[in-house]
Amino acid sequence: MTRTHRFHLEVEGHSVTVQTRHAARETELLVDGKVVGYQHAHAGHHEHTTTLAAELPGDPPQLFRITLRSGDTPERAGDCVLELAGRRHPVPEMPLTQSDTTPSGMARPSWRPVRRLLRRLLRHTHRR
Repeated sequence: MTRTHRFHLEVEGHSVTVQTRHAARETELLVDGKVVGYQHAHAGHHEHTTTLAAELPGDPPQLFRITLRSGDTPERAGDCVLELAGRRHPVPEMPLTQSDTTPSGMARPSWRPVRRLLRRLLRHTHRR
C-alpha cells in the first residue's frame, strides 16, 4: 500500500523529480537533486490537481511548470506532466526502491569452500 510516489524525467541535461506523500499531503519538486518547489495541502483541503513552477538552470534560465493530477486512491499515483517552452512532456513514475542496483541472483557467498579449507588445515596440524 504505497502512499509515496516519485516521478522523474531527464530534460535538457537536467534531472527533474516530483515526490508526493499522500499521508502528509506534500508535493516536492527537485531539479538536479535540489528542492525548488514545495506544496502542502491543509487538512480537509482535497485538491486533485497540484501545479508547481520552477526554472531549469542555464543562461538564460528556462521556466517550466509541473502539473500533477492525483489518482483516485493513495495507492494510484496519478498523472504528472512537465510543460516547458509550450510543449508537454509526460513524467513517468519511478520505483522508490533501489532494487535495480543489486541483482536478484546475487546471493550471499557460500562458506563451504572456506570450511573445507579450515577442516583440512586443522586435520593436517592435528596429525603433527
